[in-house]
Amino acid sequence: MRIYTLLSLVFLFLVSSSSFSQELNLPRKSPKAGIAYTIGYTEASIQYSSPAVQGREIWGGLLPYGELWRAGANEATVIEFNTDVEIEGQPLPAGKYAFFLIPQKEGKWTAIFNKTWDQWGAYNYDQSQDALRVEVDAQFSKQVNQEHLQYEIIGQNVENGYILLSWEKLRLYLRVKVNAMEKAVLEITTALAAAPEDQKWRINAQAADFLLWVGQPGPALQYIQESIGQNETPWNVWVKAQILAAREDYAGALVAAESVKKLAAAAPEDNFYENQKKEIERLVKEWEGKR
Repeated sequence: MRIYTLLSLVFLFLVSSSSFSQELNLPRKSPKAGIAYTIGYTEASIQYSSPAVQGREIWGGLLPYGELWRAGANEATVIEFNTDVEIEGQPLPAGKYAFFLIPQKEGKWTAIFNKTWDQWGAYNYDQSQDALRVEVDAQFSKQVNQEHLQYEIIGQNVENGYILLSWEKLRLYLRVKVNAMEKAVLEITTALAAAPEDQKWRINAQAADFLLWVGQPGPALQYIQESIGQNETPWNVWVKAQILAAREDYAGALVAAESVKKLAAAAPEDNFYENQKKEIERLVKEWEGKR
């Protein structure tokens, strides 16, 4: 009986100890956050934990100058690119990286992309695993205060954008450059080679519209002339009008815009003009003022 009682007490002790050793699943003080964005063909993403200011002195206080910081809280901040990129003009291979910063009281801060992406904080940071270090300017706002740390990925055009880190008064920008045009041109060339003859006009028009969008109206004009020569429609003639306007040939743009209306009237089944009428009229009025 005594042995049974003793074994029961040992069992209860082990169960009690085991239950108390378990971690509580409570909401994080610094919640997980993430963002993803595509620049050109490059998919970029950031996963991080977002601490709050909570009235604390952050720079030079909570985060000492000259010391490595995980650029977030809890696990190391992770930045991933699915293609090779340039960060602040320096090459960075496609991959997943732990992101760190070294704040400085004066001068540039150091931004670090480390190949050991799956780590807690900066406790096991190994400088030999750095894939890239760049120096960046830290800007501080005089008016806007960001309570919770936040990352953004902003695209500027088909090959350029930047990562923005905002926390407290800090605004830190990292320029990102990708190579999209080389692949885009190959895509156009391949599509034209594979397309049936009666569909090449459409590929040429799409190529012209894309090149206009990325700020290359010269090459765009060549593609749209080819498209119109293969099959003249209200759509591709309107693309031509916009290309001519981008080249500051407003007189030519207005002539092309008038042709759009005539082509639409001759082909009532083509509703392009009706769908785009407000935008066409707005731009025509603008071009008339610049002619």
